[in-house]
Amino acid sequence: MKRHTHVLVATACTAALALTAGACSASDDTVSGDGATKAVANDGPAVDGGTLKIGLDRPFAKLDPADSTLTSMPMMILTNALYDPLMINGDNGAVQPHLAKSFTPNADATGWTLDLREGVTFSDGKPLDGQAVVDHVTRLSKPEAKCACAADAAAIGGMAVNSPTSVVFTLKAPNAAFPNLFTRSLGYVSEAPAAADSPAVGSGPYTVESVQPGVSVTLARNPSYWGAKGHADKLVYKVLPDSDSRYQSLRSGDADLIWTETPAQYKQAAGDGLRATTGPGSTSTVLFNTKAAPFDDPKVRKAVQYAVDREAVEKIVYLGQGKVSDGPIGSTSPYRGAAAYPAHDAAKARALLAESGHPDLAFEYLVDNRPEGQQRATVLQQMFAEAGIKMTIKPMDSASLGTAMYQRQFQVMDFVTSLFGDTDTALASLYGTNAPYNFTGWNSPVAGQAIAAGRATLDQDRRTRSYQEAAQAVVDEAPMLFLTENPVGFLASAKTGGLPDVSKRTVVSVSPAALWVKK
Repeated sequence: MKRHTHVLVATACTAALALTAGACSASDDTVSGDGATKAVANDGPAVDGGTLKIGLDRPFAKLDPADSTLTSMPMMILTNALYDPLMINGDNGAVQPHLAKSFTPNADATGWTLDLREGVTFSDGKPLDGQAVVDHVTRLSKPEAKCACAADAAAIGGMAVNSPTSVVFTLKAPNAAFPNLFTRSLGYVSEAPAAADSPAVGSGPYTVESVQPGVSVTLARNPSYWGAKGHADKLVYKVLPDSDSRYQSLRSGDADLIWTETPAQYKQAAGDGLRATTGPGSTSTVLFNTKAAPFDDPKVRKAVQYAVDREAVEKIVYLGQGKVSDGPIGSTSPYRGAAAYPAHDAAKARALLAESGHPDLAFEYLVDNRPEGQQRATVLQQMFAEAGIKMTIKPMDSASLGTAMYQRQFQVMDFVTSLFGDTDTALASLYGTNAPYNFTGWNSPVAGQAIAAGRATLDQDRRTRSYQEAAQAVVDEAPMLFLTENPVGFLASAKTGGLPDVSKRTVVSVSPAALWVKK
């Protein structure tokens, strides 16, 4: 699981993708910046031509939606240039059609009919039709594709091409949020690469001109694109992993647009003549390994929960630009309800540790080696010390941290994710019975049954009640601690036009086709 830190828009159907019999149909204005989304500044008329230079925050192994690095939020500025998503993330957690025209369930959400736009082709001229969708999902579900999305594809019992523009999915179990799975890898429909080092072929507004994996990629406008043409003639992406170097490249003019999650850079940007567009797309949390002592004991986990002052974490680490998180249902989620998260209480933390037989609790805390992660860990370390808890910080590179998480080789670890931007997917992926990303190993019959009940109903109110029950079980048993909801997004130079307002987006997914370079 890469750090998701899963914009394109359409007219909202319902805030929660409560896809009842009418389902959700696409508008013609589905790409961020084309008029359907408010811009962050009045840039005047769009300008065609020129080269847009973009700084990426991480390397990529290949240009293929099977690579989950490519479908992390910071990298979707590249992915959206090459591949069109079937579904997109709109404001306040909504999921809406883009390349799809509609995604409609049967009465019990065990069957879904996908209707595609007509006349769409891949960049090589082949039709992007129902069979292409089936072939794409089949390819990514195979072990050799090494796609994390195979866990999502496993929910599909069968696929049938109903017509050239229609596919029927039969599920193994009811899933009222099934279309949500098609906003990232499964939804970026592509043809298989011609060779191991070749890009997958997409239907997006740009095509590959040259690529150095892990270093740079240059894209040229796709002359046969089915939709609105990209404004820039070319897009040049450079991998700049260091956040400070990336910011300086923007200030110097070596880049026109960069991704950042660094609060200090957002505060500094205006003074440097830069513009920002951010959304609440990231949640900072703490994971416990509940399969090993002492964190197999809920009392120990609750003690650590009481030791955290979330308000202080937000103020110190995120400089007042984020907000406190109080559980797995985010503040903009349509399933939001009254939260009941324990307040900071160091004395209660000490009492619980004594009661559980761990008055001198000590553990190792894994965290990535980027500055914001280190600062967050240091703040927590100081808080825990006030409750008599000794925490040793162990920095790791992102790859090693991911391996430790997947193999559950940790006691406690830092986890920053965009998963909570989609409540349906987050609950089922992290906490459901046999959940694919159950990194903590926690198993709760109460939460599992509530999540299953929510996924099985198309009724918004019933799903909301079920999800709130599951969320409260997560908070009460504390397999994961919730810290803050954080702003993430892009900084751009003053000469970059068309930057969209993504302030209500829990998944910040911008199409570079909508951006331009002022002359």
